[in-house]
Amino acid sequence: MNIKLPFLLLSCFVLTCFASCRSRQIAEIVSIHEGIAAEHSPTTFLVMYDSIVGKSPLLQAVKEYKATIVYDYSIIPGMAIRKPDDKTLEETMQHFRKVKGVLTVEYDHIYRLTDPVRPVLLDR
Repeated sequence: MNIKLPFLLLSCFVLTCFASCRSRQIAEIVSIHEGIAAEHSPTTFLVMYDSIVGKSPLLQAVKEYKATIVYDYSIIPGMAIRKPDDKTLEETMQHFRKVKGVLTVEYDHIYRLTDPVRPVLLDR
């Protein structure tokens, strides 16, 4: 008798038993942000624009406002932009929200690899 067949049958039986167990729990890793102030870049923000309108109005606004493009994303219609030195981050973000084709203007959040993480068990 082939030794692979009993092993295969036993494996299928064990997997079926585990799959039917109702007390399974799924572990997910999440960052702990309780008590930690949300950090963001003091000079850089993210802008997402409508791909149909294109980025020409945004590029013109960057030039006129004397901001700097830090990164132009190639996969998504968005850019990371640095504010001018003589403007606050909030007023710069407000200005870019009014540019034609801009969908969202958001803080450039900072996530550190050293931030504490803890597993959270969820019943599913």
